Amino acid sequence: MKKILKTLLFCFLAIAIITGCKKNEFSDIGEGTVEAKEYIFNRATKTFDSGDELKSNIAAAEGVKFVYCYLQRADKTDSLIHVTDNKGVISPTYELAIPIAAFPVNSMSTVKGVKVLVKQGNNSSLEGFIPIKYFDPALPQFSAFPTTINADINGLPTAITATIKSEFGIKQVDVYDDYQSENTYVLVNSITGIANVKEYALNYAYTYRKAAQHIKLVATDIYNQTNEIVIDMPVDVSIFKPRLDNFAASITPNTSGSTAVTGDISSITGLKHVDIYDDRNGTYELLSSTNGLNGVKTYNYNGSYTYAMRANNIKIIAVDIEDLQTELIIPLNVTYLSTLYKDVVMNAQTAGTNTIFFDADGSTKGNCDLNASEATMAFLFYATSSGPTFYSPTNTTNVASNFRCNGASWVIGNPSVMRATRFRVLLPTVAAEKVVYDEIAANSFDDVAARLGSLSISSSGPRYDANTAGTSSLFNATTANLIAVRIPDVGNPSSSKFALIRVKEANFSAGNSTIKFDIYIQK
Repeated sequence: MKKILKTLLFCFLAIAIITGCKKNEFSDIGEGTVEAKEYIFNRATKTFDSGDELKSNIAAAEGVKFVYCYLQRADKTDSLIHVTDNKGVISPTYELAIPIAAFPVNSMSTVKGVKVLVKQGNNSSLEGFIPIKYFDPALPQFSAFPTTINADINGLPTAITATIKSEFGIKQVDVYDDYQSENTYVLVNSITGIANVKEYALNYAYTYRKAAQHIKLVATDIYNQTNEIVIDMPVDVSIFKPRLDNFAASITPNTSGSTAVTGDISSITGLKHVDIYDDRNGTYELLSSTNGLNGVKTYNYNGSYTYAMRANNIKIIAVDIEDLQTELIIPLNVTYLSTLYKDVVMNAQTAGTNTIFFDADGSTKGNCDLNASEATMAFLFYATSSGPTFYSPTNTTNVASNFRCNGASWVIGNPSVMRATRFRVLLPTVAAEKVVYDEIAANSFDDVAARLGSLSISSSGPRYDANTAGTSSLFNATTANLIAVRIPDVGNPSSSKFALIRVKEANFSAGNSTIKFDIYIQK
């Protein structure tokens, strides 16, 4: 009997210890209330109908110690969005305020409400629920509008009519046209003071602006939601824009001086200025402007163009006093012996995305394209512990496993098709190589084969080293930044083309080595 009593005593003691260990958890359901006022969340305004907070008054018999708030949505698990400790005060009443910033406002379509869990002063719990309805207001709608209007181009008003409806109210209608550039819309007028009517009969008197081809109507409701329609205006806008006549179909430029560019320009509204551009750097850049034309309606243009290497075209843009413009592209009769690809960027990371260079089009690809590119790649870029290096495809056997795609190493599939590209770093201390540096500096380099064909180009992996003087296999980005390249033709190793790399930037950083260069490739 004593043994049984002793056993029961230990059991009661264990229960008491377990109960004591749970003192800081919710122990039972306490008395109190959580106000359950329904809220409406507006998808358009991304807030509640009553403001930017969800509030609830809490009364707890044992005082409010902590409040935990969980967002409940029909298609997602409950998520904790707000916790408060009542600022250390255990009071019988508490006003809960959850800011709108706590809610995922772009993912509220299936919201049900907020579950509120209150921990009272004696660790008992109190639970409540604040319901939330999701409100998705419809956009304003257009009806009874024309898809096309025939505008009066002589300045008489043209009526634009439409019926606009919103079950919540229309606040504003904006009228746009594209008189400056097609499909680029500029505000004509804003119709305000509509008084939030639910149906608005638009009847706007539009005065045509020269060269406009479309009207856009934008309706805004009380929630700042917008809907729009576009109405066509079939107009031959060329009659409003400057006209360029009697310019040459093509021009053979004077490569050592200026070249005359002449033609006739007319404008029904008058000219403001004429600009001339060329594409020497790959995109059209302004070279000079003829200003002070003071609205002259006919103008005999006599411009002067100074040729620069790599330009293929010039462009003339005539702009009138209303900023309408017409452009004319004139090809230059020049033939280049090489193609220049500017600002090529490669990286040398194990999981690099620009580790392969292709001479066919000056593009780059990454490690996941290695197997598919074994026959067509010109060279690769990879960094060993010694530094970033250009690699001939046939010289990658010892480093191939370090090129990884989604964690898998590159396993060379067909080494017999890979090209044996070779390199030579050019040094300005060598007379024949200094000529190349001089031509690059003068922007006159073009004939790659003539300049590089007599050189011994034999390195299969020139390496970047910013701190060592250049050699035929060591380059940098300053004093030894030109690299001659001989690239065998695809499928024909006995025939090759020459290329010149001009290193512009290089960075040697573990796991993050990069290089930027221009490359001239023999046509």
